[in-house]
Amino acid sequence: MSGFDLTPDPVSLQDRFRGLMVGTAVGDACGRPIEGHRVVPDSYLDEIRNDFTMVQYTDDTILTMALSESLLACDGFSGEDMADRLVDAWREEPRRGYGAGVTDWFSKVLQGKPWDKAAKAQFGGSGSYGNGGAMRVAPVAMWARDLDETVHLARETAKVTHTHPIGVEGALIQAVAAHHALKPEFDPARLIADLDDLVETEEFRKKLDILPSCLERDNDERARLHLGNWVAADNSVVTALYCFLLADDFEDAIIRAIRMGGDTDTIGAMAGALAGARWGLSAIPDAWHAVEAYDRLVGLADRMFERV
Repeated sequence: MSGFDLTPDPVSLQDRFRGLMVGTAVGDACGRPIEGHRVVPDSYLDEIRNDFTMVQYTDDTILTMALSESLLACDGFSGEDMADRLVDAWREEPRRGYGAGVTDWFSKVLQGKPWDKAAKAQFGGSGSYGNGGAMRVAPVAMWARDLDETVHLARETAKVTHTHPIGVEGALIQAVAAHHALKPEFDPARLIADLDDLVETEEFRKKLDILPSCLERDNDERARLHLGNWVAADNSVVTALYCFLLADDFEDAIIRAIRMGGDTDTIGAMAGALAGARWGLSAIPDAWHAVEAYDRLVGLADRMFERV
């Protein structure tokens, strides 16, 4: 039995599914060339609006597709299958911008270390608190039947590579946001209330506490200072949420995310997934449909939709 609301909706659920997948890649590709820049020039923002030629995505999109394919192949979560698919994706295209932490995890798994033990061994045994679990997690919101299953899948898929509580909660926040963004009547207040109930780490509690004032002031420089813009999950996930919640449409969400600077590909991918889920593929400017692997992304979304 589907857990999705199938009442009439100006944006079809299938279009939202497609938007989530393609939106991830668009945000990722728009952010890739400018990753690491503290200040993003207006000329670059004009370029991606008017002459979208940076169509190549990074590991964010590759691993999002790998997670989706694992859920479909296994009819749900399998840590072993997902780990195998992540490793295979890296072996096929290792120069897609993978971080040092996950590259170390790949190497350990290839050397025969079990995937779960390799994840727990990261960073001296504390586990990774990066945003890698969050950047790829949005498809679990298409798979899950309800909020509880979304939360469960977010945690489990994150822990394949990221076992630190911050890394896990980053994935949880992004997945819960995607769950709400897919609803016909998106309610930001309900989303924030659910996050308040679910989030436990001190680091993310602080970010969620400051988020309302950042939204009220609508000052990107202030938001960057308080929410962060780099690879730690607690310095990027709520930033992407901020960009999404303030956006008027899909394009606005992407431009806001890229303007944040820093880890632009991942902040862009996360904001793009949420914006695509809310406004659908039909709201993504036609020029951005030229993003790499467009047909594969739409195909994965359609296979997810067939389960509804």
